[in-house]
Amino acid sequence: MKENKLTLGYVFLAYIFVFAFHLYWVYWAHNISEFYWHGQLMINNVDGYYFGSGAQRILDGLHLDNPRLDGIWHYGLAVVTAYASKFFHISIDSVMLYMSAIISSLVVIPIVLIGKLYKNIDWGFLAALIGGIGWSYYNRTLAGYYDTDMFSASLPMFILYFLLKAIKDKSILYTLIAGITVILYPWLYDQGLSIVYGMGIMAFIYMVVFHFKDEFTYKFIIVFAVSLLTIDPIIRIALLAVLYFLFKNKEFNLKDLQIVSIISVLVFFYTGNVFGIILNKVFSYSTSTTSYDTLKFLNVNRTVSEASHIPWNIVFDRIMGSSLGLVIAVFGYILLVKKYKEFIIALPLWGIGFFAFVGGLRFTVYAVPIAAISGIYFFIWIINKLKKDNIKQKVLILVGGTLFLIAPNITHIVGCCEKSELLSSIKKIYPLSSYPYLTPTTFKKSEVKVLDELRKKSNDKDYVITWWDYGYPIWYYADVNTLIDGGKHNEDNYIVSKILTTQNPYLAANLSKLAIKTYVDTKKTVATQLFLKDKKAIDVDNFLDKVGSKEYKSPTLNRDVFVMFPYRMFNILPTVQAFSNRNINTGAVYKNHFFYKGRVAKRGKYLFVKNIPIDLSKAIIKLGRNNVPIKEFDFVAYDRKGKLEVKQQRVRENGLNVIILKSYGEAIIVDDFYYNSSFIQMFVFEHYNHQLFEPVVLNPLMKVYKVK
Repeated sequence: MKENKLTLGYVFLAYIFVFAFHLYWVYWAHNISEFYWHGQLMINNVDGYYFGSGAQRILDGLHLDNPRLDGIWHYGLAVVTAYASKFFHISIDSVMLYMSAIISSLVVIPIVLIGKLYKNIDWGFLAALIGGIGWSYYNRTLAGYYDTDMFSASLPMFILYFLLKAIKDKSILYTLIAGITVILYPWLYDQGLSIVYGMGIMAFIYMVVFHFKDEFTYKFIIVFAVSLLTIDPIIRIALLAVLYFLFKNKEFNLKDLQIVSIISVLVFFYTGNVFGIILNKVFSYSTSTTSYDTLKFLNVNRTVSEASHIPWNIVFDRIMGSSLGLVIAVFGYILLVKKYKEFIIALPLWGIGFFAFVGGLRFTVYAVPIAAISGIYFFIWIINKLKKDNIKQKVLILVGGTLFLIAPNITHIVGCCEKSELLSSIKKIYPLSSYPYLTPTTFKKSEVKVLDELRKKSNDKDYVITWWDYGYPIWYYADVNTLIDGGKHNEDNYIVSKILTTQNPYLAANLSKLAIKTYVDTKKTVATQLFLKDKKAIDVDNFLDKVGSKEYKSPTLNRDVFVMFPYRMFNILPTVQAFSNRNINTGAVYKNHFFYKGRVAKRGKYLFVKNIPIDLSKAIIKLGRNNVPIKEFDFVAYDRKGKLEVKQQRVRENGLNVIILKSYGEAIIVDDFYYNSSFIQMFVFEHYNHQLFEPVVLNPLMKVYKVK
C-alpha cells in the first residue's frame, strides 16, 4: 500500500513537472495579439487543422462536401477532440490548444511504472522527468502542437510497460492489455503499424530465444500475434477475450501451443504485409522521386524540412538533449539489456529514432523516452558498482547525473543565459541553449481574417487551389475544399505547382477548372487520370500546351474555383516550382531558375538583399565573383488606405529583376521566369487576365482570385 502511494505521488509530481514545461509556449505566446482568433490562442502546427476540421464535421456538420473527411470517424484524435469539446462545454479551439500538453505528459506513467516493476521507483521517476520533456518529444507535443504526435511516442511506452509486466509476471492479463493497446494505437496514430510490428517481432524473438520451453511463451505469442492481425478491431478484441478465457481456465499441451503460436505468427505476417509496410516507410523517406507507372513525380518527402537529412549531433540532441547524453544513454541501454534481456523489445524505438539520419528529425521522438530510461540506468549501474554503502555519494551521482542529462532539455525549452564563447565551444556535444525554442502560430490573425472573408464569399462546395501546406487551415477557417493538403500531396503537387508558377494565364485558369472537375467527379488523384490513357502515359507537356491554349474549352462546374497566393509562400516558392520543373515522362529536371528573397537594407552605395549586395550606381548584382546586370527595378508598396502602388524602372533589356517590397521590408531578385509567373504577377503586381480571373480578396498577406 505504501509503495502504491509512493508510485502515485511520483507519477503526480512527474506529470506536473512535465505538463508545466509543456505550457511554457502558452506563457510566451499569450501576450501576442496576432496569435489570437476569436479570443483564443491558435495552434502552432498546420496538421492539427485536419483533425480540427474533422471535429467541426462531427459537432457542427461542416465540411460535408469535403471528400478528404468522409472517413473522419476512423481518426481517433478528431473524435476525442469533438467529444471533449462537447463534454466539457469548451470550444474546439481550446481543446486543440491544450490537448497535446495534457495527453503527452501522460508518458510519465509507464516510465515510472517501469521503475516500480524493476524495484527501483526512483529510476522511473527521474527518467520520467527527462523522457517527458526530451528535446524532440517536447518539440512535437508542446501546447498548441495539436497532432497525433501526442499519442505516437507515448502509447508505445504504455505497450512496452505492459509487455515487460506480462513477461516478468508471466501474466496473460497484461498480455491482453498490451494487445488491446496495440489495437487502439492505429486509431489514435494511423501510421503506427510499423512501430508495433517492430516491437511485436522483437518480443516474439526474445520469448522464443530465452524462454523456449516455457508454456507462457506460446500463450504470449498467440495473444499478441492476434492483436497484430490486420482484421476488424472488434473481431480482434473478441478473439483476445476468448483466448484470455481459455488460457485462464484450461490446460494445453506445450506442443499444441507451439503449433498454434507458429500459425498465429504466420497469419500475422500474411495478413499484415509486415515487411511491405516497414520497407515502404523506409523508401518513402529515402527516395527523391515517386513513380506512378511510367510517370516520374518529385517525392514530397524530400522537400519537407522535418523529413530532410540532418547532422549527427542534431539527431543526438533531439533524442537526448546532447551528444554526451546520448552516448551515456546508449551505454545505459546496452547495460540494461545485459541485465534485463527483455528490454531488447525496446530496440525498434531506438531504431526508428536513428532512422532520422535517413528520414529526418521527425523520427527522433520515438527514441526519447527509452533513451531517458537508459540514461538514468547508466548512473544506477555506476552506483551499484560502488563497494562502499555511501548514501550521500550515491544520491549525488544519481541527482548529478539526472541534472546533467536534463539540463540541455530544460534550456532548450526556456533558454538559460546570454550567449557565451564557452557555450558556443561545447554546443556540438553539450548544448545549453541561450534562447528558448519558440514557434509562431500556423497562421496569424490577419491571415485568418482573409480566410474568414473567403468563407463569407464562398460555400462549402467550392475549391481553393494553393500549396498543400495551407490546405488544412483553409478547410478549418474558410470551410472550402482544396485539391492538395497535408495528407494528399504527391502526384497532384505537379498540377498545383504548374498553376501557381506558370507564365501562361490560360493554363492556370483552364487547368484549375479541369483539375477540380476531375477530382469532384472521381474523388481520385487527378494527375494520374489526366496523364494516363489506357494505363499508358501520354505526352504531358504536349497535353498541357493544349490545355493552355486560348481555344481550349474548360469544363463547366457547379461550384467556384479560387486560386490563393499567400505572401508566406515566397519562402518556399522555389520548392513549389521544383515540382513542375521537370518532364514527368522522363524524369528529366529542367534548368533551374533564379530566385532570392531577403530583408533589404541600404549601406552606402550598396543595397543589400540579405547577403547579396546590389551596386545601385552601376545597377549590378554581386553574386560571388560575378557581376550580374539588373534588367528592371520594381518598387511595390501599400499606401495608408491599403492601395497598391507600383513603380517600375527598366534599366536594360537583359538581366535579373529586383523587386523592392517596401511594405514588407524585403526584396526579391528573380529571373524572367519567376517574374512572369502567375504567383508574382498576381500577388505582387495584381496583374491578371480579366477574362479569366476576378479578385475576391486582395490583402497584403494573402490574395485570392476566382477563376471565371
